[in-house]
Amino acid sequence: MDVYLSASIDLSKVNILIALFFCLCWLVIGKPLRLYYQSSVRFSAANGFFALSLVLGAQQFTFPVTNLWVIADLTLLITLVMYNLALRHLLVLPLDPRWIRVLMIGAAGVAALHLLGQISANLTSVTLLLLALFILISTTWMKFRALASAFNYSNAAILSIPDISLVLIIGMKSAMWLLYQREVITAIPLSSKSSPILMWIYIVLIILINVTAVGTAVSRLIIRMKHLADHDQLTGLLNRRAFEAKLADYFGLYQRYNMPFSIIMLDIDHFKLINDKYGHAAGDNAIVNTARVFRQTVRQTDVIARFGGEEFIILLPGQTASEANEVANKICLAIRTSQWQINTPALTISAGCADVTMVNSQDRLLTLADNALYEAKRNGRDQSIIATPDHPIPTATAN
Repeated sequence: MDVYLSASIDLSKVNILIALFFCLCWLVIGKPLRLYYQSSVRFSAANGFFALSLVLGAQQFTFPVTNLWVIADLTLLITLVMYNLALRHLLVLPLDPRWIRVLMIGAAGVAALHLLGQISANLTSVTLLLLALFILISTTWMKFRALASAFNYSNAAILSIPDISLVLIIGMKSAMWLLYQREVITAIPLSSKSSPILMWIYIVLIILINVTAVGTAVSRLIIRMKHLADHDQLTGLLNRRAFEAKLADYFGLYQRYNMPFSIIMLDIDHFKLINDKYGHAAGDNAIVNTARVFRQTVRQTDVIARFGGEEFIILLPGQTASEANEVANKICLAIRTSQWQINTPALTISAGCADVTMVNSQDRLLTLADNALYEAKRNGRDQSIIATPDHPIPTATAN
């Protein structure tokens, strides 16, 4: 079977060509397209080092008296490290290069001692193999957790299948080595030409690993584009379009299940004066500071958005207009006492509150809150006003 599978082609060369192909593909993604530059360059480097490892491993059969397999396996360890770092950048995970540096220094030390004749081939082999297995397991687990958090467990499992398969293969190889202690063995089976079936498996796995990495990059790009479409770039809050979609959802829930909510319309006082006197950078600082105070003051379940310019809006599920007014007054106090820029007067905001029981449409709800906001402006600013409802709100009668 092995002879049939490898009769017409050199499978190690096929693997090398595939690795070089993906090396160039990632360079194109990272350089001209400028998509996930840091990740793409590392994925490209990982494929390049993998190709070099295969070349060195193949040359071992041409020059059997040399120790090229040790260099090949060290190169493969670098491949796995680059793959780990590429995934960390792609999945927006914190970098942790300390343990990677320690691991690579240890691997290089073991290889150097072997080349100097201080450590046997067996000990060098099992050490490099176990280090590769450790990197693979940690990388696969890291990838699965990150993908499960970003998508779901099913998609994470599917995208991690190639990595899990490689872990199982090298894990089986490690177990066989530890059980039988063979004298002639390459530490990492990826550099072996002895089994065409295994080489075919590696060909499939290297393709799948790169394809799933590209798929993950595209998925992250789509999520990023969706986030940019729904959020204000300066503050990170929802933008007006996304907020109005949320408002429609809550209004539908109110109409169907009588689930009340209220909104607060807010505006930074004298914002044009801030821009004119201190510059547009100061205006941006004022907006960012205001958004920060909102996040610190309201509940996590409340929906905050930048409605336009210096105007904001907050949706408070399950709260009446009077309760929203209390929240708005807390926000006014927090804004007034916050320091947004050195040597500048305190910011103030005005607010208008309304709840869904006052109106028959979401557009009218926005209008009422906006009218209350401008009434607060006319009354001297730095305050909150409750809107006048379109129709009388029924009050509870005593039994």
